[in-house]
Order: sequence, then C-alpha cells, then structure tokens
Amino acid sequence: MNLKSGSMEGFQKHSQFSSLKEFNHHIEMHLAIHKHEFSKGELVGLKCLIRYSAKFPGVCNAKIGTMLKAIHKNTTVMASHVLLLNV
Repeated sequence: MNLKSGSMEGFQKHSQFSSLKEFNHHIEMHLAIHKHEFSKGELVGLKCLIRYSAKFPGVCNAKIGTMLKAIHKNTTVMASHVLLLNV
C-alpha cells in the first residue's frame, strides 16, 4: 500500500461507510454503549478524530500535531467562556 499524506482521494477507498449519515449513526450507536468507558480527555480526542474523518466517512488523514492544535484551541476557547460565565 502506497499512500501519500497529501492526497485524500487515495484514502477514499478505505472508507467502510456509504455516507456521512451512516458514519454518524454508527458513532452514535457506539457512544451510546461505550461512552462511559472513555475519560473526558479521550472523548475530546475521539470527537476531534471524528470531525477530521468527515470528508471520507471514517477515514482520517490529519497529522497528530494538527489534531492536537485543534483540541488545544477548542479547550482554550471553552475555558475562556467558562471564566467569562463565572465573572
């Protein structure tokens, strides 16, 4: 298998879902059963992974650094909103 990180079209064939709707349905079913098994941090990471897996449902080609930056940005924004609400 020869996949280059810049070409998402090469990853399309690895999707096991026929649509984004089907992908989201499977995610919801899985979380309904297993959500309690994840820590808060793991859920944040999983949700980020899911967002980056939407172009071709179930396939993510994002670099770990890109995902960590997105998680950090989102948690920083959320924390600032919480601080504003507490003032």
